[in-house]
Amino acid sequence: MLQYLRSTNSDSIISPQENLQSGSWVRCERPSDEEISQLLTLGLDEDLISDALDPHEVPRIEFDDEWTYLIARLPDTDDDFNDFTTPILFCINKDHIVTLSRDSLGRLWQPFIDKVRIRTDRQVELLVAMVEAISMQYQRRVATINRQMRAATDSIHTLRVNDIATLAEYERKLNDYLDALIPMNWAIEKLLATQKLRLKADDKEDVEDISIDLEQVIARCKSLLRTITNVRDSYRAVMDTRLNETIRLLTVITVALTIPTMIAGLYGMNVPVPGADNPLMFWGITAVSVVLAFVVGYYFLRRR
Repeated sequence: MLQYLRSTNSDSIISPQENLQSGSWVRCERPSDEEISQLLTLGLDEDLISDALDPHEVPRIEFDDEWTYLIARLPDTDDDFNDFTTPILFCINKDHIVTLSRDSLGRLWQPFIDKVRIRTDRQVELLVAMVEAISMQYQRRVATINRQMRAATDSIHTLRVNDIATLAEYERKLNDYLDALIPMNWAIEKLLATQKLRLKADDKEDVEDISIDLEQVIARCKSLLRTITNVRDSYRAVMDTRLNETIRLLTVITVALTIPTMIAGLYGMNVPVPGADNPLMFWGITAVSVVLAFVVGYYFLRRR
């Protein structure tokens, strides 16, 4: 899909356009070969377009004579290659801003188009607003994981195997977020330091705020990962304690039954034994066996 969007100076409402005009936002998702060819006519770098379509591409920023390229990653997609983030390429020059992704991003851009009032001919300001929208996506996702983790880890003693599997999924997701956020934050800081885009004072403040937000999300992800590790270790300790208690109980039962088993074995041999002719000997052996088993079991349970 290749779409041209532009906002007017009067109301700053972003709306689709039939033709490409100066100051437009070129939105491209799941591009075909023909649409990629159209992007190349704008002067975009073919290698960077290929990188943006790679599901495992790492966020970074690059510059050339006319264009500035920023590769970022979005949280939570239906990507077949990566369940948690997907790359997006921002391209900006004096005439246009281009966004390119291998996935459909209507879940991100449609609310952005509906709510944000901004002029598309102010490319730097529009880029900052887009990156801020991505940052908000990460913040919401991490906050959701935090709530779900609190509900799942309310009590260590009530954790189930499914809860541990859920925590493992959260751990994978948070690690994937970190792999995207750390280089993305570095790219944002480099964007702030460059003189190529000539950021205004307001834009610099917005970029600094985004960088701070990303650092906070990174810190939160690391904190949640530590929590998951601690919960898993605590669960393992509880399970080991329960296992040890079970093994101890079974061991005591085994030792307690050893003496009655030995007595029963002696009197079960096909040889003469003392008291074999006494009709009360069965009940006597049974009573002695029960008493000895109880005494031995009680002794070991007391001694733990």
